[in-house]
Amino acid sequence: MQKVYLPAKTQFHLTTFIKKQVCKKRACFLNHEENHMKDLKPVICVCLMSAMLMASQALSPGISQLMVLYGAGESAVSLSITLPYLIAVPFALIAGNLAEKYSLRGLLLSGGVLICITGLGPYFVTDFAAVLLMRGCMGIGLGLLFTLTPAMAPAYYPEGAMRNLTIGMQSAWAGSGGFVFNILSGYLVRKKAQNIYLVYGLCVLFVVIVWILLPTLTVGEKKEKCSGFKPDGLFTGFLTFLFLSAGMTIALSVSVYLPERGLGGSVESGYVTSAYSAAAFIVGCLYILFAKILKERAVTAACLLAALGMFLCVFGGNLPCICIGSGMAGAGLSLFMPGCINRIICTVPADDVSMSIAVMMVGSCLGQTFSGAIINPVASLFGSGISIRFIVAAVLLLVTALLSAVTSSKKR
Repeated sequence: MQKVYLPAKTQFHLTTFIKKQVCKKRACFLNHEENHMKDLKPVICVCLMSAMLMASQALSPGISQLMVLYGAGESAVSLSITLPYLIAVPFALIAGNLAEKYSLRGLLLSGGVLICITGLGPYFVTDFAAVLLMRGCMGIGLGLLFTLTPAMAPAYYPEGAMRNLTIGMQSAWAGSGGFVFNILSGYLVRKKAQNIYLVYGLCVLFVVIVWILLPTLTVGEKKEKCSGFKPDGLFTGFLTFLFLSAGMTIALSVSVYLPERGLGGSVESGYVTSAYSAAAFIVGCLYILFAKILKERAVTAACLLAALGMFLCVFGGNLPCICIGSGMAGAGLSLFMPGCINRIICTVPADDVSMSIAVMMVGSCLGQTFSGAIINPVASLFGSGISIRFIVAAVLLLVTALLSAVTSSKKR
């Protein structure tokens, strides 16, 4: 085969052209990778801040040890877990207004720093009254995060796949964050009761990562502001209250329900609640797929799925069936919460989205707080069996599904 020789000048120009094209392609690839990572930074921050929403529950594995440490009763020590969520309610509403005046990034970091300080603070004090004071102050930080963390999705991303991914991941990590804290705090409390507060060092790590990664929104970029309450936002908050009032039945009643059925004790109860959390995490991570299929019907489908899970817990004759029912309820939760956020975005004017999300999160807090006070008295009207609580919860979920279905066609 005869070789072809090009003139030196032609070879030079050809080589130069090839080098330029290679450099151009490489620059485009690096620019694409940089933009891709930039797009993912808010998602990572949403996951970390969402995990911190469960920070108050980190003391749950050490209740008995803390009772001995402070010489306090079970109800008093349990108050240190529930008090932050009660204090969070008014501050969740205040956060909706603050988001209009101050930087979203600054407010998120302020809430995270406050949780770190009030979480680690009790390690250095022995007076239980001072501990309760710090735990109450933690509620201020939680209140900020309850409202502002879900608001990050519409603030950083336009409508589309990335927004749905962020909303789903927020729900997944909010539901599974308690696992991370409880496993670590359970290990720490074995050596010394007061060591349980060191678990909040994990929050310090989260806040530092968010401080590094989360970009600041300029005035022109800021997509969501808040100006007041809107009927659609209030109604979504009411739906959230109903759903969480019913959904908390598994967590509150399973430890007494299984022994009543002769299906086990605390270990088996752990299996049931773990199935709930695991399903919630998986469905939350896959919400972007479910959102494409269900669209505006996600909230209604979530209620129906959770109701079916409750019925399976009642009529399932063995532990695996109850675990599956619990998992269905957890999956319903991870469809419901992001579905409500999308519902707010679609039915509420843009200026009122943050405040409407704040109302939704208040509904969530109140539903979790007063679930037992609503479900248990109603169930006692029909009998003394614990299973009746699950039936009442299922009926309440069906009512919530009906209310959602009737109003889901309304769009902004």
